[in-house]
Amino acid sequence: MLLSAEQASRGEVRVYRGATVADGGDRFVADVAVEGSRIVGIRRPEDADALVLPHGAVEIDATGLLLVPGAISVSGRSSETRGADAHIESARHGITTEVMPVPLSTWSDGSSSNAVVNVAPLVSYDELRGLAGVLAGSSAASSQVAEMRLLLGEALDAGAFGLAGGIEPASVDEAAPVDEAAPVDEAAPVDEAAIEALCRVLAERGGCWVAQLDDAVALTDAAAHAAQAIAERTGCRILLLPAPHGDETAAVPPWEPATLFGFDRDDAPRGVVREGARADLVLLQPDAASETWPTVVEVLVAGVPVIEAGEPTDARPGRLLRRPPAPHRASVPLVDHEIDPDAPAHILLAESTVVAEPGLEGIGRILQERLGTTGEPAGESVGTGRIRLRIDSALPAEGFRITVTADVVDIAGGTPEGVFRGAMTFRQLCDPEHPVGTRVPAGVWTGAPALGWRGVMLDVARHFRPIADLRRLIDLLADHHLNVLHLHLTDDQGWRFEVPSMPRLTEIGAVRSATQLGHGPDATVELGRHEGFYTIEELRQLDAYAAERFITLVPEVELPGHVQAALAAYPELGNLDVSEPATEPWPSFGLNRRTLAPTDEALAFGFAAIDALCDAFASPWIGIGGDEVSVDEWAASPAAQQRMRELGLASAREVQPWFTRAFVAHVRARGRTALAWDEVLEGDVPDGVRLLAWRGPVAMREALRRGIPVIACPDLESYLDYPQADDTDEPIRVGPPLPIEKTYTLHVPDGAEGGQANVWTEHLPTRDRVDFAMFPRLSALAERLWQGGTPPPFDGFAARLPVQLRRLRAAGVQYRPLDGPLPPQRRLGVPGKPMSVAQREAIVAGLVASLLPGSPGE
Repeated sequence: MLLSAEQASRGEVRVYRGATVADGGDRFVADVAVEGSRIVGIRRPEDADALVLPHGAVEIDATGLLLVPGAISVSGRSSETRGADAHIESARHGITTEVMPVPLSTWSDGSSSNAVVNVAPLVSYDELRGLAGVLAGSSAASSQVAEMRLLLGEALDAGAFGLAGGIEPASVDEAAPVDEAAPVDEAAPVDEAAIEALCRVLAERGGCWVAQLDDAVALTDAAAHAAQAIAERTGCRILLLPAPHGDETAAVPPWEPATLFGFDRDDAPRGVVREGARADLVLLQPDAASETWPTVVEVLVAGVPVIEAGEPTDARPGRLLRRPPAPHRASVPLVDHEIDPDAPAHILLAESTVVAEPGLEGIGRILQERLGTTGEPAGESVGTGRIRLRIDSALPAEGFRITVTADVVDIAGGTPEGVFRGAMTFRQLCDPEHPVGTRVPAGVWTGAPALGWRGVMLDVARHFRPIADLRRLIDLLADHHLNVLHLHLTDDQGWRFEVPSMPRLTEIGAVRSATQLGHGPDATVELGRHEGFYTIEELRQLDAYAAERFITLVPEVELPGHVQAALAAYPELGNLDVSEPATEPWPSFGLNRRTLAPTDEALAFGFAAIDALCDAFASPWIGIGGDEVSVDEWAASPAAQQRMRELGLASAREVQPWFTRAFVAHVRARGRTALAWDEVLEGDVPDGVRLLAWRGPVAMREALRRGIPVIACPDLESYLDYPQADDTDEPIRVGPPLPIEKTYTLHVPDGAEGGQANVWTEHLPTRDRVDFAMFPRLSALAERLWQGGTPPPFDGFAARLPVQLRRLRAAGVQYRPLDGPLPPQRRLGVPGKPMSVAQREAIVAGLVASLLPGSPGE
């Protein structure tokens, strides 16, 4: 495994050689590599794939030393009461994350930590009492409890991990005014009404109650029992801590609070030593003769040494951590919800049944599979744990409403499609990894899409994807409420579907002997057979599978350009008087000048391909390509020139519109609508065409001006093969950087039919590479296409994104981590052709210049 040279040059690569790794009950010797804030490699002596260090990497001889996860401490006392050096002392003891009360005013406004170690904020019960005006020594009045609940809910929504305190006499709040007349009940150290009300808020939002016993509390056992009883009644998670002594914090085994507070479910989990985990690590010198804590040699927080050779450094890498929202508040796309934390929650049981109205049984089966429940569908008399699917014609066609009570989950939709969207949303409300056992709070969730076309184009011509991969992708699109999968089935590099009257299209056109590796002047062509095609029956079955999930498969055949694979099978369809016959699909990528000749035979070929697609797919739309068509061969070919004169075409630029009119007419004759790329705007666009506007706002405005139905897929926001950062660790950078924040800015203008992402696969040869390119950016685009309108701030989506990554991970998606690709996801040494956004904008501006008012083309 070759580690990152770029990160090594910044001093962000460290390798511990020969460390004894102690992770929970496991203990083994290994080399452990850290890049940036993550553990990226763990290699045992017997592993063949050794770590390869670039120049600048820091190498540590850890022979005989223990490498363990950083400890996670939990305290009911804030750092303000523990002194300024408390975090340094914590690091000296191997603590890398402290869960503790943090005053709301210092973090809820979005400020971040600048500490030695990480801080996971809790909300202080005493602070809530003070803010609500509760007098010391008094129980909170109902209005004050309501105010405390509101403040706690806002703090949890802002990222607090829970509530601290609540088991001590109210009089310990020395800053609050004292009600001298109020008696203090020494035997009841818990204001049960207030705490229970707050615990219901915690239970609903997924927070934890950290109840730290106080030396001043009488009847400690009674207090503990009272707290446990409240937790059981409300479903709130609780951590009871003993009374602190001096500056002690409760440093417990890291995997316990990691699980309790959800650190183990992060994209980069804490509390473990494994590849992909956060590099919060402690290097220890074991002392067999001593029963005390081993000597701390080195401590990393997010990969940065805060203790070296036993002494603190000046580094302050600690972050103020934010707890992601509970899954039922973190749907993607986001839907409206009203939740009642006081009503009993619905517990999803393994034996929960799904009861579907007639015609919705297939949706019920899919939902049951996604939930992992085993209950048999039953009649209307069955009660507890039932999930109902039904039509409510008062709802929008694709809209839904989910109503959750303790006994029933009622999923209603305006149509079966709306019911399906509601069913997939309910799956999102459940635990991403283990839906059975989820406590879904009582409430109502409602949603309806703003746009009708919410799609993805996948190029299976450059690199073929088997049917199983397409089924999996359909399921992922359904999870995101996307409803179109546009399949780019042919191109210069491969022909991927059967045409019964033209068998050589798959015998020859579906097989190439070599493939370009990389892009730009340093790219190479590597020998290696790449092949694959779909039979008509396979496509029909795939189409039915997608239809069950309310996704329309839109097939596309490229005409009259991007046709070398077809010309390799039937050379006579090309311009043979100016070009040598093609013998196989093109092994290279880029713009290919080969086109169909303007002949009746070429038209017949196109008609046959269109007919085959109409026979295989039920889609109302059939793609006919039309992008990046060169006129060079037509301009140079005497035969083409003669044909142009016969057809009354004045120039080579009129040949493509001639083809377009013929293919559109044939599609319409089959009762379908043609789908074409926006290059066809260069000529007259016949009726019965829907356009894909990929060349930015100029092409979109022109299509809208002409009244042509149009789909937004601007490359700078929706081309998911573009690199996700301007960084050399990104694999095969071709095009400008397109980070997830930029994809979330997609705006589909009024009048457009919708939008889609485009995934070109020249440099995506495997399913994992497609996953890496698509996710999680597709999650951002899916939300924009569902919501429509002006993009909101990214922050709200970003807060929910960690939960969405859990869903993707549970589905086996090999997505790109937010902080950059892991070593196996890079393609080091494979050249790309990166460019800036400004460079790409200039290129696109040149492509659409003829569409601008006053241009010669206009």
